[in-house]
Amino acid sequence: MLTTTLKPKPCAHCGTQFRPFSSTSRVCSPICAARFVKAKNRDEREQFKARKEKAKRTSKWEEECRAIVQKIARIRDRNDGCISCHLPATWGGQWHGSHFRSHGAASAVQFHLWNIHKSCSSCNRDKGGNIIAYRPRLVEKIGQEKVDWLMSQNQIVRHPVEYYKRFKAVMGKRLRRLEKRIKE
Repeated sequence: MLTTTLKPKPCAHCGTQFRPFSSTSRVCSPICAARFVKAKNRDEREQFKARKEKAKRTSKWEEECRAIVQKIARIRDRNDGCISCHLPATWGGQWHGSHFRSHGAASAVQFHLWNIHKSCSSCNRDKGGNIIAYRPRLVEKIGQEKVDWLMSQNQIVRHPVEYYKRFKAVMGKRLRRLEKRIKE
């Protein structure tokens, strides 16, 4: 029986020359094997994430941006009660970021922080925002001029995906800074 010795080849992970045990050996040691597999899995996850992001529809990007801005509004209003009703900030239920002007009717201001305020889940979800009680409290909070400006914004705006990507990156960073500041 003839045995042939395999020629040295570079390790797929660290690049050092090694003499493989078999023709399918790609790495020089178990340590390099573990690191090689870990790096390969990381690359595959990143590629999957990139494919997933590329396949995402514009409406999904818009929804993610809206969620970030609503969270910023809830943090900004963390010491305030519900904008529409009598519930105090100490209420133990779920809080929402309620839009004064809906994103369907006035998409030009769907991400504007004057338009989004903390609201209890009952007012926002069950009462359609409770706009009748929302308006007077909003005038008291931000002023009549700003409310009039919000009411004048009736445009329906569609942005390209690049706009939403940039918006999400910028506002996501702002949200992380706010969350970090609160924890300190």
